[in-house]
Formats: sequence, structure tokens, C-alpha cells
Amino acid sequence: MSLSARLLAASALALGLAAAPAVAQDARTVREAEQLRDRALRDNVAYELVSELTTRFGPRLAGSDSEQASARWGADQFRAMGFDNVAIEEFPLALWTRGEASVEILSPFPQSLTVVSLGGSIATPAEGIEGEAAIFETYQQLLDQPEGSLTGKIAVVLQDTVQAQDGRGYGATSPVRGNGPTEAAKRGAVGYVLRSLGTHDHRFAHTGATRVGEGTVPAFAMSPPDADQLRRMIRLSDQPVRMRLFSTAGFTADSKSQNVIGEVRGSGAPDEVIVIGGHLDSWDLGTGAIDDGAGVAITAAALKLIEDMPRKPRRTIRVVWWGSEEVSQPPPAQGLAGARFYAASRTAEMANHVAVSESDFGAGPIYSLTLPAGAA
Repeated sequence: MSLSARLLAASALALGLAAAPAVAQDARTVREAEQLRDRALRDNVAYELVSELTTRFGPRLAGSDSEQASARWGADQFRAMGFDNVAIEEFPLALWTRGEASVEILSPFPQSLTVVSLGGSIATPAEGIEGEAAIFETYQQLLDQPEGSLTGKIAVVLQDTVQAQDGRGYGATSPVRGNGPTEAAKRGAVGYVLRSLGTHDHRFAHTGATRVGEGTVPAFAMSPPDADQLRRMIRLSDQPVRMRLFSTAGFTADSKSQNVIGEVRGSGAPDEVIVIGGHLDSWDLGTGAIDDGAGVAITAAALKLIEDMPRKPRRTIRVVWWGSEEVSQPPPAQGLAGARFYAASRTAEMANHVAVSESDFGAGPIYSLTLPAGAA
């Protein structure tokens, strides 16, 4: 964690400290950045935060009691760290519940698949859905089908996610999950199954959000080995694959989520704000240690390092633990509910936001740094 904390702290410092014309002042800034880096390498605050977060609260599905309790705990942590203007900002949320899910191959080779419902998906009828599978190797092949061509069928997309250090493979396949059920419904499909977007090879189905609202169908992700099993199945038999889908997923109640906010006030231009943070909610199938316990922890730890410096940053640096990043919401706000609420409640202040970020890419070694135009 300390490597990521080091990068965030140094980046925030570089953006936040006053730009002085004197060479001596520049040298001082460099020395302070080096001291900050060295302290971060010795610091365990980030690890302690993510360890306690995941142990105390486990999974933190958006709108759940667990997510709300973790937000209260987070605010207490911010106060103990000495952050200014600590607040929990609540907003309404539709609570989605996963329930139960199953997908079975009925023919030609009967067996069960390892699946999960996609986040935001609707339930099947109580008796489930049975139908012939229309299987596509790529998402584009599904999009190439005319409307009405899949009437009564279950659309299945087997497209792999290409593993890449910078995550570009995941970005390329995200529409398969986000838009796939809606596109399948446009073509008459009654259900949708895709290969999990994870790049792992074990029999674990990777969840994630899909678009919600009218004009969609029950949607599932299957594990990569099960997708490979389907590939072999269609090679071994001339018979069509028939499947049965079952799910009790759906939006079950009105609830609330929240952003947790703390900051170090700037000493020179306090109304100019740099936002760092991660999302506090997680999916319900794990404790969210990487997605995104790591992000909330390393950004809070970075701000704590800056808080402890003898010289305060020129601009205000604000840490936000975003609520409800994962689960899609009913229209019009499909996703990123916490970020949308933050922006909507600060319309008059957004022009003073110098940078807004979310750390949501794990906590491994840093391999690159890219700054936006004008960062210098």
C-alpha cells in the first residue's frame, strides 16, 4: 500500500503547494516531497485501514446496513486523523438484492453452470426461463443481429476479456455487461448470459453492474471455465443448446447511501480544491479489499501524511469515500450515484475544483504516472 500512498501523497503535494519563483523555495518543495515519500514508505496507516474496514464490515453493498455502518466508522477515522470539515453526506438509493441465481444446461449435455446475477438485474419469473441459447463468440456478433431475430431465445456471449496491465481489456468488454442485456432484449431475447469479465481461470463468476430500467432481461455472468465448457459443447453436438435460468434478484427497498468527506484546508487558496478518494461500497460476494478498500485506504493515508507536515498545502485537499459506485440505479442516474450527488450538491463550487479523482485500480506497484494537460 505504501507505494501507492507515496505516489498519491507526492502528486497531491505537487499540485497543492504554492508555486514559488525562488529556486530555494523550489528546492524546499522537493525536499519536503522526498521526506513525504520516505515517511510513506515506513507508514502502515493504509494497510491498517483496509484491514479493519474489511474485517469489521465485510461486504458493503450500496445501501446496506454494512455500507452505512462503515461510513460512520470512516468519519470517526477522519476525525481521529485530524481532518477538517468531516461530514457524512447522505442521498437516497434504491437497494438491490442479489437473491438466488442458477443457470442449467438442459441439453445436449445436462449440467449446472457457475453463475451470478449481474448487479441491477431483474428476476426471472418464479418458474424460471427456459429457451434455446443463441451463442455468440463476440458481443459485436450479437449487435449484428436484427431486431426480432432472437425472439424467445437466451442470448449468450462468450467473448474473453484480454488481460492487460493498464486494464484496457476490461474497458473494451465492459459494454458486454453494461449494455448487453438491453441489446439482447431489443432483439427479442428473454434472458442474457455472458462470460465473466475477469481474466482469471478459476471457476468463480465475476459480478458487476448492468444498465437497469425498462427494456432489459434477467442477466447473468458465468465463470470463464463454464464459458469454455459451452464452447466445447457446441463443437461436440449438432443439437441446439437449451438452458434454464432462475433468479430472484431485484430492487427491494428504498434506502440511502452516503459520501464520507474530510479535508486538509489550504493555506493560500483554500477555496481551490483537489479531490482524492475511493469508493466505500463493494459487491456482496467478497469483502472488497481491493475493490475498493485499497482505494479508500491509500487516499486517506496520503492525506494523513500531508496533514502531519509542518507546511500546509496551498490548496484544500479533500478525501471523499464515495458511496454507491458499484450498483446501477434506476434511470436517470444509472451509476456513480455518490459522485453524481457530490457534483449536484456543489454546482456553484465545481469551477474551483482543480482535480477530482478516484483510486480504483488496486494497490500494486506503480508502473506509470500520467498527468493531465496543464498539470505543470
